This record gives sequence, C-alpha cells and structure tokens, in this order.
Amino acid sequence: MILLVDGYNVINRVPELKDSLDAGLQNARNQLALRVSNWSHEHPGVECVIVFDGDIQYSGGRDQRLGGIRCIFSLARHGGDDELIRFVRDHKGGKSGITVVSDDNNVGNNCRAHGAAIRPSSYIMSRKARPPASPGKAPADGKRIGGKAAAEIDAELKKKFGL
Repeated sequence: MILLVDGYNVINRVPELKDSLDAGLQNARNQLALRVSNWSHEHPGVECVIVFDGDIQYSGGRDQRLGGIRCIFSLARHGGDDELIRFVRDHKGGKSGITVVSDDNNVGNNCRAHGAAIRPSSYIMSRKARPPASPGKAPADGKRIGGKAAAEIDAELKKKFGL
C-alpha cells in the first residue's frame, strides 16, 4: 500500500498548511511532511511518498527524506504532475494499492486511469481517515460512484487514451 501525495497541491489546498507558507517554502514542505508522518503512524503498513515540483536546490539528487517521509523532487522539465502520473503508471506492484492525494483534476484523472485511488487534499488531515482502499470500492459515506460504474469509466478512459 502506497500513499502518494501531490505536495504543493496539498499545501495550497489545506488551510493549515497554506498558512505555513508565510515562513517559507521549506517550512511548508516540512509541515506537510510532519502531517504525512503523523498520518503514517496512524496507518501502519502504508508507505508514504510526497512528490514536489523540481527545486534547483535538489537537482543533484531527486529524493530526500523529510520527517522520515520519502520526498521526490521532479526534474524541472517534467513537473510534479507528470512525476505523480509516471510513478503510478510505472509502479511494479499492484496499482490498486496506490492512493493519490490531490485535488488536481489532471493528476486525479490520469492516476485513476492507471488504477490508483484518488483522495482529496484534506484526506491526510483527518485523524479518522481510513487507510487506502482499492479504487473499485465505494466508501461508506456514499460520496463516490460504485465499483461497477468506476470500472466502466476506467475502461472507457483506457480505451480513449490507448492504455
């Protein structure tokens, strides 16, 4: 099970994290990593990864650990969105085991087409958030479409994009 977080998207969408930008971008990244680390401790067995858009400071090495959480900095020419999509597409394990946290429609639609579950940015802020579930199951709150409808949509998107 992997929780893949769209770093800057989440920072800019969650008020508690957006406020941390006042003290600088590194502070905001640290605050996000701390929140993801806390989430990880509440949900053992889930590997957490945060993806950030490229940063010249980390151009020599794309991976870094913040608060014990693996952080990937995209190459400048790719951007974070493409890195998230590539991570899901190229993942060698079961794709249904990846949950992507992002409010970005491009990221969500593309990662869903490659088999990942999508959750909103607020997902990691809730202490009661359920661990990632397979994308075909609708949550008990009824706010998502059912598994059969999701599978039909996924099949149609895969056909359209030649996947």
